[in-house]
Parts: sequence; C-alpha cells; structure tokens
Amino acid sequence: MTRFVQLGGVVALGLAWNSMAIGQEPTEYIRDTCVKVRDGKAAEYADYLRDSVKLAKVRVDSGIYAAYIVAQATYPTGRSARCDYHLVITWNKFPGEPPTPEQTEADMKKAGISMSRTARVAKGAELSYTVGADLMQGLASAGAGVVKNGYARVNYYKFKGTQADWANLETTGWKPLAESAAKDLGTSWSAYGLVMPGGSELPYNGITVDGFPSWDALGKGIPTRSLWNKVHPNQDMAAYTARVAASADRVRVDVYKILDVIKK
Repeated sequence: MTRFVQLGGVVALGLAWNSMAIGQEPTEYIRDTCVKVRDGKAAEYADYLRDSVKLAKVRVDSGIYAAYIVAQATYPTGRSARCDYHLVITWNKFPGEPPTPEQTEADMKKAGISMSRTARVAKGAELSYTVGADLMQGLASAGAGVVKNGYARVNYYKFKGTQADWANLETTGWKPLAESAAKDLGTSWSAYGLVMPGGSELPYNGITVDGFPSWDALGKGIPTRSLWNKVHPNQDMAAYTARVAASADRVRVDVYKILDVIKK
C-alpha cells in the first residue's frame, strides 16, 4: 500500500487540518462540515465565505474555536465531488454547544457583518446546502498542520477491526515517517477517529490528512522507502503495509486546496 505517492495516487488530508504538537496528548476535536454549492452559485458562495472567515476570526480570537479552516475541492470536482468545500472548526477539548442566536448576532457585529443572522442563514441556504458534518477526535499528528494556499490529501478509512488497532498501526508505524518528512520537507500528517455520527452502516469511520505546502510539493510526494528505512531500519515495510490493509479499507481519497487557516 503506497501512502505518500505521486499525484496519480493521492492520500489523506492527515486531515492534518490543525496538527497537534508532536508528543502532545491528543485532545483535539474537529467538526468537518461538507458543503455543496448550488448550480450557478459558485462565485456568490465564494463571496459569502469571506464573511464566514470574518466571523470565524472573532471566535478564534475569543477562544470559542482553536482554529477555522476552509478547504475547496481539487480532485474530484463538479457533480462527482461529494463536497465542494470543507469548513473545519477545531477545538482543544470536547466542544461545547454551538453559540446561541444572540451570541452569533454579537459576534457578527464584532466581525463587521451588516447582514442580520436570519438573513445570512437564508442567504447560505440559497447558495449552498450541507451534505453532512462529522465530529472527529485527533489520534496522532506530525508537523504544523495545513497552511493557507497549500494542499491536503484526505484518506477515508473503514475499519475492519477496532479503531484502537488501526490507530496503533498509524502511530507506531506511519507517524515516525511523517515526523521525518515534516522536518525535511515541511509536510504534515494527522489521524482522526470518528466520534459522531456512529453506526455500522457509515461509509468511513477514520481519516488521515497529509498536508503539503504547495501544489509542487503535492506532486513530488515524499521519498517513502528511504524515510521508512531511516526511521524503521529493522522493520519490513511490506509487512507493515499488509497489516494496515488488514486493519482497514481505504475507501476514498480526495484532494483539497486550503483557502484559509484562521488560528491564534
């Protein structure tokens, strides 16, 4: 199983959406909202997102969010893409309840958004619709996370066994390689387990996110074999990848451009 490869076989966003410091306990949570833009509304929705970023900055500055990330689909796109945008909120603990309407009105005022909350909700529904939202917990990461104008490859996994088995393989096998790549190439990686929703019928229940600082870096990938030999000199890579394949199916791989990263 090739993990970091040339552009023809992309891997995951390692949604490092907002990577934790190496060695830090994994307390990060993310809410990943998948948005589809209505036909003919792409330009208007891009304008609409500018106010979303302003509102998010107010909430990051006040500590409600740890970070806010906007990612736009690169591959696939159009009707074949499940999501045109991912709107990602991160927290450093299990998130509280969403802001009240009154709090949202106050935050919009601080952000300089003149439209009322109800009018903004209606405008959002006119331009787009939400496909779904996932709440995930960070399990491991390497590097500083995705960067504005960089790219992310997101691997979606369906576990054959337990999340713990898959996470153990990722953290003991792949994480050291990702840490070496982050140091040498400026890439990032992270792994997440699905918290909500749940159930056996879900198409995936874990993701990894590989962050690249540029399109060129994404196309080049990383020297997987040499890095593996460097960090695991006494471990056979083929045997490891076979164990990962036995623990989970990689059901989908998407690529996104990172349009904005808001954090302190």
